[in-house]
Amino acid sequence: MTTEYIVIKIGGVASKQLTPEILTRLSEWQQAGQKIIIIHGGGFAINQLMEENNIPIHKVNGLRVTSQSDMALIREALVDIVGKNLAGELTTAGLPAYQLVDELPDLVHADFLDQETYGFVGEVKNITNQTLVALLSQGKIPLIPSLGYSEQGDLLNINADYLARAVAISLGAKKLILITDVKGVLENGQVLEHLNLVDVQEKIDSGVVTGGMIPKIQSAVQTVESGVEQVIIGDNLTDGTIIKE
Repeated sequence: MTTEYIVIKIGGVASKQLTPEILTRLSEWQQAGQKIIIIHGGGFAINQLMEENNIPIHKVNGLRVTSQSDMALIREALVDIVGKNLAGELTTAGLPAYQLVDELPDLVHADFLDQETYGFVGEVKNITNQTLVALLSQGKIPLIPSLGYSEQGDLLNINADYLARAVAISLGAKKLILITDVKGVLENGQVLEHLNLVDVQEKIDSGVVTGGMIPKIQSAVQTVESGVEQVIIGDNLTDGTIIKE
């Protein structure tokens, strides 16, 4: 039997607190022998720390412009606030979460996206998944912050959706689940349960998919095209919009 990997990106309000439903489902999957990997962002914690330190928040094309001095705060927000909190919630629920911090330079290899425009924002070059496979074989649930390292050893801020996509593709995951604050892709207020790859562009062109959902959905399409069976976008682990071929 081939190993089935499930990659989950936790964003939005779920990154502050996981619902009992999410924890129950994770426990069920873990007990069934599914290999779970969690990637998280933490925009709310980054914003909070930057406000406390009177650092203006500036975004271009939805990406946070990040100076090198901001990176210490971003790392603190992602690792010491969001990551630590999620690890605590998972552990309390009896789930063997493992916060990946020291292993990041060997795991997430990144490049500057466009240093002049965005500063220390990275795009994933590749994922060395031996680290993950070793942790998973010990029965652990790796918890990965949305950070990466350049070849020169610079710590870079990475979009969590894109990092989750890279991890899912590198492992040949069965599914990638993007947890967000909306119930899925909505059309006339109703969640679209399924979207095939061919439908996606039509939904963007006709204005059904707008704003921050566009990069999410384009990323989902690339994920499926790269061999991941399905991508689910929603506010929990079971319902939402399923994107597949």
